[in-house]
Amino acid sequence: MSATPSKIILAIQNDETDPPHLVGRWLMEIGFEIKILRAYAGESVPATVPENIAGVIPLGGHMGALDDHVAPWLPNERALLADAIARKIPVFAICLGTQLLAAALGGKVTRSAIVEIGAKEIFPNESAASDSIFNFQGSLPVTQWHEDEVSTLPGGAVALASSPACANQIYRVGENSYGVQFHPEADLAIVSKWEEHADHAFQTSGITSALPEYESKVAEITATWRPFIQAWGMKVLSHSK
Repeated sequence: MSATPSKIILAIQNDETDPPHLVGRWLMEIGFEIKILRAYAGESVPATVPENIAGVIPLGGHMGALDDHVAPWLPNERALLADAIARKIPVFAICLGTQLLAAALGGKVTRSAIVEIGAKEIFPNESAASDSIFNFQGSLPVTQWHEDEVSTLPGGAVALASSPACANQIYRVGENSYGVQFHPEADLAIVSKWEEHADHAFQTSGITSALPEYESKVAEITATWRPFIQAWGMKVLSHSK
């Protein structure tokens, strides 16, 4: 039985190795249908959010947010994200997706001073205390794999979490849209694949393998992020009624 129109999430897959995976599974557990648009495979990315879409998840990728010569669909993806925000359609943007969202809204994306790869920690900012989802205390474990970052947030965006290497690990736009620099969708199999097909970030990170560190933390990371993703999903459900 297919989901009702108000329960369809559009996931934009920018890289063959980064599907919605765990995030998609967790949202399906609370009643969503995940519609995957495989931009990396040549599927057309519209410049506006299609009808009957309750939320949008732009995913990660090896390219930069402005690498239109590498990924010619990126201008449309940025336009779609700007359209979603303008129409108050909730967005949960992941890694490259969070950079695309920031760029679409007038923020700035630059190369990070430090490449973050592996199991790392993020820390809440003062603004997190009043957020309806990310009002956590202390550190949270995350899966990192990035060499670029959102260095300047778009106007009106609120930073919610940071790490020593990256100021904008989580930010909020409006009431229901978020960008996260890390990868809640990834599990050990995905991280292993990223390492096997080493991109520029990994090649310049100075590490030989992230897997030993990640293996020791993967269960904790997965348990940590499932409730956060589902809390966003519940906001989408209440928003779309």
